[in-house]
Amino acid sequence: MNAHNADRAGSLLITAAVILFFAAVPIGIFIVTFIHQSFYLKRSHWFFASPMSSYITMVSVFLIIPVLLIVIAVYLFKTDESKKRSLNLTIASVITLSIMAAGTFLSLDNYYYMDKTGLFYNELLKLDETPYNWDEMTAMKQVNKNDGGTLTPEKLIFTFGEHEKELPLTPKLRNEIEPVIDYVENTKGVKLVMENVTAE
Repeated sequence: MNAHNADRAGSLLITAAVILFFAAVPIGIFIVTFIHQSFYLKRSHWFFASPMSSYITMVSVFLIIPVLLIVIAVYLFKTDESKKRSLNLTIASVITLSIMAAGTFLSLDNYYYMDKTGLFYNELLKLDETPYNWDEMTAMKQVNKNDGGTLTPEKLIFTFGEHEKELPLTPKLRNEIEPVIDYVENTKGVKLVMENVTAE
């Protein structure tokens, strides 16, 4: 790669980096939502959701890539040795692709869902789902935040023996959790307990 081509490639990389930087949030959210809804969601699921950590990880991948592209572009502008430049660019490209692949996998493998057998949670840094069976549930609590006299549902806490699983009461979960609560209360005999906490 001669100096002229290197400068041109560097300019293109910086342009791509700027575009990707501003597009990182919508692209990251779209990819997680589309993949999870298209390939992970099943008819047997009563509820399926992507945790905030899934979106943050995917967006972070798309924010790291522009930084790496800018580093590569700066290197192209400052380096004249063709062979050394090509080798380093190859190494940087492999590192970039590896980071992107690892981050994308961790993001898409981070989800939770509920069905008639229980709650299944695949955490960000774990490779397998952790099952929480309804038969093992011992308590179910909804925490509401009292802010100036206004109660706002904040989270659900499911207790399975010695393990607790806390889920934020997002608008989606609030809309879809009623059948789950009815099933657990009527079939498993575990009643939903309300707890109100005062906002600090």
